[in-house]
Amino acid sequence: MPKKFIQRHMPKHEHIVNLPGMHRLGSRITEPNLWHINRRSISGAVFWGILCAWIPFPSQMLIAAICAIMFRVNLPLSVALTWITNPFTLIPIFYSSYCLGSVIFGIPLLDLSQIKIIVVHVTTSMFSDTGRSLSSYGFVFDFRALLVGLVVEALIVATIAKFIVQWLWRWHVIRELRTRQKIRKDMNQ
Repeated sequence: MPKKFIQRHMPKHEHIVNLPGMHRLGSRITEPNLWHINRRSISGAVFWGILCAWIPFPSQMLIAAICAIMFRVNLPLSVALTWITNPFTLIPIFYSSYCLGSVIFGIPLLDLSQIKIIVVHVTTSMFSDTGRSLSSYGFVFDFRALLVGLVVEALIVATIAKFIVQWLWRWHVIRELRTRQKIRKDMNQ
């Protein structure tokens, strides 16, 4: 991963620390490891950011920030990666998690018509209280399968992403080193 590219798009440490109200967080927020860009810090931030993105609660960014501070990884990247789950990606992520949980628990998978019913039911129940439960539609939606699937899928995706970032970072460093060696060799000839 190109360090200069990441540094260009990250907020400056001084800018964040001088924001109103940041002094309430104490000295931990000014710790250099939370703002440092290296292979360990970035790959750890990717892991915690993606892991927290799969949490089905609105406090994903806060949990990612707490994890970044606890494990001393890059704070802005960890918080930014929680936006992987957004209104466009939420349904595919939840469906794949439910499928994984269904396989783990041995529950039959939902078909497309049942998924449409769930989406319509959840959407309409936000605006009106019909009092009708999902079981009245003739199928069972097991929330255990969804929650276990979310945890397992989050761990798998976050771990794979962390190793990919580490590999890409290492590949980039080796490529840059070889380029510099080639330039030195050409200059000496």
